[in-house]
Amino acid sequence: MDSPEDSPILTRPAWHPIVLVVAAALILRVAWVLMCWRQGGAALEFDDERLHWQLAVNLVRDGLLVSDDGRAAARMPAYPLYLAAFAGLGETGVLLARLGQALLGAACAGVACAWVRSAVGPRAGLLAGVLVAVDPFGVFFCNLLLNEVAFSLVLLVTSACAWRVATADGGGLRRAVAGLACGAAAAMMTRPEAGLWLGACLLLLPLIARRRRRALLGAATAALAAAACVAAWGARNQAQLGAPVLLSTNGGVTLYDGHRPGADGGSDQSFLKQMPELEPLDEVQRDAWLHAAALRRIREDPGRALRLAGIKLLRTWSPIPNVAAYRSGAAAWSGAAFTLVVAALALAGTARRRDARFLVLAWLPVVVFTLVSAAFVGSVRYRVPLMPLLCAAAGAVVVARGEAAGPAAGRRS
Repeated sequence: MDSPEDSPILTRPAWHPIVLVVAAALILRVAWVLMCWRQGGAALEFDDERLHWQLAVNLVRDGLLVSDDGRAAARMPAYPLYLAAFAGLGETGVLLARLGQALLGAACAGVACAWVRSAVGPRAGLLAGVLVAVDPFGVFFCNLLLNEVAFSLVLLVTSACAWRVATADGGGLRRAVAGLACGAAAAMMTRPEAGLWLGACLLLLPLIARRRRRALLGAATAALAAAACVAAWGARNQAQLGAPVLLSTNGGVTLYDGHRPGADGGSDQSFLKQMPELEPLDEVQRDAWLHAAALRRIREDPGRALRLAGIKLLRTWSPIPNVAAYRSGAAAWSGAAFTLVVAALALAGTARRRDARFLVLAWLPVVVFTLVSAAFVGSVRYRVPLMPLLCAAAGAVVVARGEAAGPAAGRRS
């Protein structure tokens, strides 16, 4: 085991810049949340925000995680459970939930700084942390009751723990495996599509690790933790819905949304009110019907599906928001500039190949979730949790003269 004096995490020189980065990130996010609260109060702008808050309120009030229209598996439970901690406080709870997300967003900057510091070096870690701290989209989404901010932290922590498992020679391995297992479980309980990334990550981990047996054990532990949570959720859904729904009943809706007649790559679920054939179906049946209908449309016109995939990719990585209300003004252009700069730095940092394991694990979620967006619907929203990973890769562009890359760099600081 590493002694406290040797640990790259516990020494004062390592903590000092991390604390400053977290503090700066927190100040930005809290200021934004309070400004928005002063202007709009507890108003919820998007349908998904209202759905998440419904789930949390109904859980606190009635003890049931269901939407107002009776759906029991409309979303995965982790984020509504987070909101449930505040739902009993009414409108004040909305403010506290947003401030809590400001704290989670600030934690992302700290995790990115610490991870990149260990993998590449102190200056690289500082750059990565600063980029995450000032990310305009990361700041903006703290004020929305959507799971992007929470999922950003889950992705970062899980990826950092996977890197530690892949590179550890013994010290800190148990903590890394525990973090990887907790992150895997949290990811699955937050977003169903996380299973694709986790599967790829855990299969890849033993192949890139220094000690393959230990990495295999860590990957197996994480897989079991995620599977146990999914099984428990499926058992709960079996009891409430009469079907062992392992994820959510939103997958078919979203897939059809991306391939419906008139699809343009974005999301518009108004079609649900225009399909009388869905009315006699229950929640599970509707999801299955829409899933089958979407696959049928893809098989009938694969060329259209490919064209839509390209449009969705462009929408997901558009420097400027796709929503008309946010496409102009200083905020839109600053967000565009930030996105382009981070993307350029991430590519340049990757070209330097300072730590191949680090870069693989940083880029893996970006690639997987981008492909998921191409299959379902495209939105700037879906890249928000990926930006901290790109910021981490961007940090690798900076290595001071005489500063070695890799885990040892952090120890010598």
